[in-house]
Amino acid sequence: MSNMFSITNIKNRFISVIAPDIPPLPSAHNHQLHRGNISGAASNYQLRMAHQQKKPDKFAYARPRFLQLLTIDELRASADHNVRPIIVPRDTNLLPWGTGYAECVNSGKSEWNEDQAAFARQVLSDPTHTHPDLPYTYFGIFDGHAGYGAALAASHQFHHILHEKLVDCLELLLSRESDNSNQESVFPHPSQFHRRVSKDELIIGALESAFFNMDSLLAQDRDRYRDAGGCTACVALFINGKLFVANAGDSRAVLSQRKISIACVEKKTTSTAIVPATSSEAGADIQEVFAVPFSFDHTPETERHRLLTVARLKPHLMEKQYAAMEYAKRPHMKDLGQRILCRQGTMKGWTYKTLTREDLRMPVVTGEGKRSRLLGTLGVTRGFGDHDLLAINTGTQIKPYLTPQPEVVIRDLSKIVSIPDENNEDGDYGILVMATDGLWDVSENDAVARTVFQTLAKYPTEKHRYTMVAQELVARARGKINDSGHWRLADSKAAATVDDISVIVIPVYQYYKEHVEWEKKYAELQQKRQSVICPSATEAREDEIFLVNGVEKAHVEEEHEDDEEEEVVVEVNRQQAQATIDLEEERHSNIESIKEVVELVDNELTEAISALYAADSTEDDKNSEKGE
Repeated sequence: MSNMFSITNIKNRFISVIAPDIPPLPSAHNHQLHRGNISGAASNYQLRMAHQQKKPDKFAYARPRFLQLLTIDELRASADHNVRPIIVPRDTNLLPWGTGYAECVNSGKSEWNEDQAAFARQVLSDPTHTHPDLPYTYFGIFDGHAGYGAALAASHQFHHILHEKLVDCLELLLSRESDNSNQESVFPHPSQFHRRVSKDELIIGALESAFFNMDSLLAQDRDRYRDAGGCTACVALFINGKLFVANAGDSRAVLSQRKISIACVEKKTTSTAIVPATSSEAGADIQEVFAVPFSFDHTPETERHRLLTVARLKPHLMEKQYAAMEYAKRPHMKDLGQRILCRQGTMKGWTYKTLTREDLRMPVVTGEGKRSRLLGTLGVTRGFGDHDLLAINTGTQIKPYLTPQPEVVIRDLSKIVSIPDENNEDGDYGILVMATDGLWDVSENDAVARTVFQTLAKYPTEKHRYTMVAQELVARARGKINDSGHWRLADSKAAATVDDISVIVIPVYQYYKEHVEWEKKYAELQQKRQSVICPSATEAREDEIFLVNGVEKAHVEEEHEDDEEEEVVVEVNRQQAQATIDLEEERHSNIESIKEVVELVDNELTEAISALYAADSTEDDKNSEKGE
């Protein structure tokens, strides 16, 4: 009883401490956009933003649907900046293939968790019902900034846009093996194009156009709804036995893989981590864990060349406030007239020049690494939204420098070789980790890969093992709070991330296993349709397979698999048998033609004789009449 009382006391004190810091639900009055201070010349912008705050949100704030946080209290608890609880799905069956998910709110950087995640399982159906349905699965993760609106809208709408784009090229995506040559298609076959278009290019085009359409939709909604801010986007599409990852921004997708070898003959590169084998595996085995990046960060530093190209080609965008320059040392007024080390525009090397007043303008790109900024304001250069975003202090529009154009990486899962005896399907096909920059700011790719397989080894058979991986990754990036109220990494004294963290862990092999089952059903359906459409042709084809000139062809090929001469003999026999059949058919055809000619001549002779008899009888009648 005393223990229960003490636990209740501790719980009450804990709640009383964190309760004042739990933020209220967002409303039209307290939703703030972090735009920075704009100079007095931007008063019109401030008035427009004030008018924007009076508009409604397009979507009410919520966490991803599969988390099932349905009540107001649950939403408030998930946004507790002091405790930063790690949220995982209550029902792991909601996500396909046992996919794991976990998230954590920031430590006070923004009022609400601005990350969003979504998934969808769709089917591409043929309206003519001549092709089987083509299923696909989509995952998306979106990191919002300057508000949660853009990420929330993308989580609700992007998969619908993507589905429409895939439907547009449905006729070319579906297999054409069973097409009837007499049936006209709505769209031309790729062979009729001047340039052949592959299915991969069609899917990439659907992803790219969906990114642009999502960005355009956010621009159109500005007149009706509250400004949504902006967000990055990282999308994984599993379709047709392949994995497509499209990324715009600094969220990241990394494929964690593992190889098992009996002996480590040579050391791998520094990007390879060696982890001892678990007890369930052979004692002499060594696991080589490594990470394969499936996306690339788009920051002002990584896209410096593109940004400065835009600035040089369109100097009016800088509004005489910025310079398409980069300096080894920030110049000051006292440096006027002196030589300074710099590089201009898209130069890769460095050179000297005499400093002028124009060179004192702020560079278009400042800072390095994660601290790099575009126009001193924004740390990402691709994504959705930011249509009304202005640079701090100058009020210069930033959107002309941004683009929703994604980079797409493909992996053909049918070409992966996996040995069943090794039980290393997750290692061969890989575990795809998609996460916002809250994870990657404090975690290296290889460290994430090691954590993935170490956690899976702890839970070898549990159904929720991938959820445990996601939870472990979030916990390590969040760290622990110290006595001073600062979050620190558990394995060091380094600062943990203060940003929102969202992680999706996808077992790629589980999708491929599902795809193989679909292929089997597809083949069976094709065979049934062929037998219904042309049963005689099917029977002839079966006869050709099992019997050639009285000999089983399958047996001949198995017996003489490596003997080309025997295969030639079998083929000659088959051709001779076919020629004999054709000759016999031709002979029968000729006989039938002769019979038809004979019957025709016989009929004509009969008619002529009948006419002759008729004429004779008429003549006799006339003679008898004359005699009388």
